[in-house]
Formats: sequence, structure tokens, C-alpha cells
Amino acid sequence: MIDIVALASLCKLAIEGGLEEYKRRKLSEAEKELLIAAAKDGEFQVIHVNEAPDWIRVGRKNFPEDIAGDPAIAAMYEDAFTSLCKRAYIKHDHGILFRLTHTGFQKARQLASKIDKKKANKH
Repeated sequence: MIDIVALASLCKLAIEGGLEEYKRRKLSEAEKELLIAAAKDGEFQVIHVNEAPDWIRVGRKNFPEDIAGDPAIAAMYEDAFTSLCKRAYIKHDHGILFRLTHTGFQKARQLASKIDKKKANKH
């Protein structure tokens, strides 16, 4: 289960500059997926129900897509989300709601732009 309070504290610590080493690491594919999905609105919801692993919702998209599927995939996205908090790309808003920081929006939109350019070059 994702501890919202601990995650919120982690995001706050990173924003205050306490976790600089994470900013130098290469983004994982799961981190990139989450950022690209949030590039427009910048909102994340951390969802918990007793019957399934926790998951991250960005807009109408769930990470993982199959909520009742492989718990290892759910753990991968949970780890990716936590890492994005450590990078100060995400801040806690309230309750289950998290938002991209300014730096998070910049990175998310940079990644989304690369994807758009690749799609345009294929056509």
C-alpha cells in the first residue's frame, strides 16, 4: 500500500533540495510514461483499494492499465512515481492528488514533444 503521507513528505523534501542525486539519474521507461501522460494537465491520483494493488491515475489512464493484473507491474509504476517525487518533478497537492512541479512540467513536455516529433517523422 502506498503511504500518501510518506510520499507527500518525500516530494516536499526533494523540492527543498534534499535529494539532488536523483536528478542526475537517467529516467526509467515507466517514469517517462508517467511524465508524458501528465504533460498536459500535470495531475496524478494515487489510488488504493483493498482488492487490488495500488495504482496511479493520470487523467483517464491507469498505471498499470490492468489494475487487477501482475502486481510486479503495479510495483514498477509505484517505484517510478516515487522516483519522480525524489526528482522534485511531483509535489503533493492534497489527499490523493499530486501535481507536476514547474520542473516536472518542463521535463514532461520535453518528453512529449520528442514523441510527437517521432510520430510526425513516421508519416
